[in-house]
Amino acid sequence: MIIAVAISKPERNSTLSDVFGKSFFFLLHNSDDKSEVILSNPFSSELGGAGIQSAKLLIENCADVLIVKQIGRNPFRFLSSAKIKIYQSAETTASDAIRYFAEGQLNMIEETNKDNSFGRKRKRSGEKFIDKKYVNDKKGNI
Repeated sequence: MIIAVAISKPERNSTLSDVFGKSFFFLLHNSDDKSEVILSNPFSSELGGAGIQSAKLLIENCADVLIVKQIGRNPFRFLSSAKIKIYQSAETTASDAIRYFAEGQLNMIEETNKDNSFGRKRKRSGEKFIDKKYVNDKKGNI
């Protein structure tokens, strides 16, 4: 099984990156033979779409599991559709995150309708707009 960890520096003991798409590197750990590879993320400086491009990079490198601190809704859905399981870890190092995963101490991220951990936090007023040049009276009749 290939376990990918979003990290901020190209070393095994690096801390996890704050956001998946903007992580500078990915540590790929093979749980079968204990080999590891560090990938540079060429999409970390993209202004838009970094999460999707980073997700494609992990899919191309045959990741089975991803460990992150935070992930956006679109890359989450994209990785989930590729059958990659995503786990959330707190502030820790990559080596600790892999150990916590192996011990079953990390929670898998699942998208639900009530989950507000994805996307932008915007409030919408819900007010209806009436174009005033078409309104003839105070009741809003045209």
